[in-house]
Amino acid sequence: MKIFPFSRFTVYGNSMLPTLKEGQDVLVWCWFYTPRVGDIVIVQSAKGKVQREIIKRIVKIDRQRFYIEGDNKDESTDSREFGPIKKEQIIGKVIYIVR
Repeated sequence: MKIFPFSRFTVYGNSMLPTLKEGQDVLVWCWFYTPRVGDIVIVQSAKGKVQREIIKRIVKIDRQRFYIEGDNKDESTDSREFGPIKKEQIIGKVIYIVR
């Protein structure tokens, strides 16, 4: 995947409700980003052999491990299930939500 300073992603699923709805587009800053608790981020996730991007919120940082969760806890697959992620998996921070 080629990464540009800004990228546009579409939200799939309901894991970030009520903050983000399925089908909404978000603008993401991908360069020189320092992750912080509370940031909404796009993450490269491996589910089996399939690589895909997911959108979650950083809820805890422990050294170089990042714990991410969806705002809609009942419908989110996140660090509560698969554990922490590495910084290298974070593509960028959501900086604008297209309404």
